[in-house]
Amino acid sequence: MLFAQPVGRISRLTTDHIVDRGDTLTLKLGRVPAEIPAPLDDLIRQLVERRNGRAATVPIEEPKWLFHSIYPGQPIDPHTLGRRLKAIGVPPQLARHAALMDIASELPAVVISRLLGFHQSTGDNWIRESQGFGADYAAQVSRR
Repeated sequence: MLFAQPVGRISRLTTDHIVDRGDTLTLKLGRVPAEIPAPLDDLIRQLVERRNGRAATVPIEEPKWLFHSIYPGQPIDPHTLGRRLKAIGVPPQLARHAALMDIASELPAVVISRLLGFHQSTGDNWIRESQGFGADYAAQVSRR
């Protein structure tokens, strides 16, 4: 949720999305890898090392899912992941929107799109949302 990703996209992350350089850990979501801050970096390292699925058999060409399904070669179902997050007190949609608002209040839309793998117009929309009823709204009201 740190990088405002939807649960469906989180469920499909693989070890190829994680780049560990020893002193820094990055997550490739868009064109520019995002650095993962401590202490989350150590937790993700553990997740990469201990990827345990429940399937009795594993396909030879299995993708290296970070979150396994109970079915061989499949990622966890997004609904299942969402329920697990809610069970530990993290409402996925609210957490994602809060993270997006925070990111949009600090970064330009082009950076958001490259960093998070969003389309440019999505970045523009979140920038607009994060500004809320700012100067543009006040100017419209004063014109009335």
